[in-house]
Amino acid sequence: MQKQQIEISTNIILRVLVVVAAAGFLFVIRDVIALFLIAIIITAALHPIIGKIVRVTKVPRTATVSMVYLLFFAGIAGLAAFVIPTISDEIDAFIGELTAYIGQNAFLSSLFSVDELAGRLTGSVENLASTTAGLFTGVVSSVAVVSMSFYMSIEEDGLKKSLLLITPEQHQKYISSLIERIQESFGRWMAGQLITMIFVGLMYYAVLSFFDIRFALLLAILGGILEIIPYFGPIMAGIPAIMIAFSAGPFVAGLVAVAYLTINLIENQILIPKIMNRAIGLNPVLVILALLMGAQIAGVVGLLLAVPLAGALGVFIKDVLEKKIA
Repeated sequence: MQKQQIEISTNIILRVLVVVAAAGFLFVIRDVIALFLIAIIITAALHPIIGKIVRVTKVPRTATVSMVYLLFFAGIAGLAAFVIPTISDEIDAFIGELTAYIGQNAFLSSLFSVDELAGRLTGSVENLASTTAGLFTGVVSSVAVVSMSFYMSIEEDGLKKSLLLITPEQHQKYISSLIERIQESFGRWMAGQLITMIFVGLMYYAVLSFFDIRFALLLAILGGILEIIPYFGPIMAGIPAIMIAFSAGPFVAGLVAVAYLTINLIENQILIPKIMNRAIGLNPVLVILALLMGAQIAGVVGLLLAVPLAGALGVFIKDVLEKKIA
């Protein structure tokens, strides 16, 4: 009896060690996992477009996928090439005006060293540019994401087949159904996210241009990008816009604040319920918790992936509660 007890205890210890080792391994390769998840989201987002083009035009899938990916990433590259020089000029002007304003304000000058602040801001911008455009690892990561997404899209249901390769046979039927539903959710989320980002960015730019606010393009692009962070993004976008609007007077700053609030009310009352909530179907509290956990685990990448991954987890938990797993 004692021998059996020792064997059971040893078996449990070995299982615990295996689980701990697996968790440690996953933590070490978390960046690789994040890249794979980004590739899955891109694949899921482009899947409906590719499928519809193939059905309507009867063009072979390989040619269709190549065309869609070429246009998609060429569009992103073209937009970046057009926007980045303008943003760079506006950032330089913004840093110059900010340091001049601090230098003229006795209270702020006592808190900040103008030369040190300018150096830090300029250094931060240069570091950001070098990180996003010049680092070899960033280029390799981007190529890896595009390549994984491309090859999963080449074959019809390629994403599903790729994931089923690592799924035990007895669970493949359920996992197949789960992947289809999660892929549909990812696609709706991506489409909804793009719509809200473009809508909000254009509205911000229209408002800031109407009031002749400096750095209108920079602030509008920043606001559109921050829309990818639910709830916190609009607040983060509004603060610098209102602060800069104060240079035109408190009344104009108040009007800009009201305009930003109105835009976000329209978004929250019309776009979010009809697009984002239907795509993800998560309680706002759960979305905020997902964002906080994502930021804690993986920083900026975690923020970007938190909501779609939480939506996918929600689909699985719903199946568990409804006992659909087989």
